[in-house]
Amino acid sequence: MARIKRMGEAYSAGDVIVTVAGMRDVNPDAISYNYKFAHATQQGIRRSPRAWRMGPKTMEANITLPIDVIAEFEKIAPLGDIARIRPFPINVVFFNPENEMIRDLIIAKFTGNSRSVSADEDISAEYELFVLDIQLNIR
Repeated sequence: MARIKRMGEAYSAGDVIVTVAGMRDVNPDAISYNYKFAHATQQGIRRSPRAWRMGPKTMEANITLPIDVIAEFEKIAPLGDIARIRPFPINVVFFNPENEMIRDLIIAKFTGNSRSVSADEDISAEYELFVLDIQLNIR
């Protein structure tokens, strides 16, 4: 069963639909995405913090996809290299514990390619994404 981790909170993946670059319901084994801001304190004369400020926003995401889905991306990628595909939308739709529909949008691209094969599991691999934007709970 797939795992969804959104901003550090884990959700059940029973009714999750993940659309990657227009390919509907790619059925990932896992997807994780989050963002955070750097924070810093402003020091006073007595060297005690007296104010705070926020720095730049950093975003990260990973997706674990079956090799057959990646093979479809490799067919359209320049020279078969998925890292050369331009940034694309990833839509994640699921219901939270309060039975509200959550729609998240991630604009990202693959950073590279990999393979992972074991004897007792499906053939899939985790892919790191270069994230340009994360929008949570869009309407």
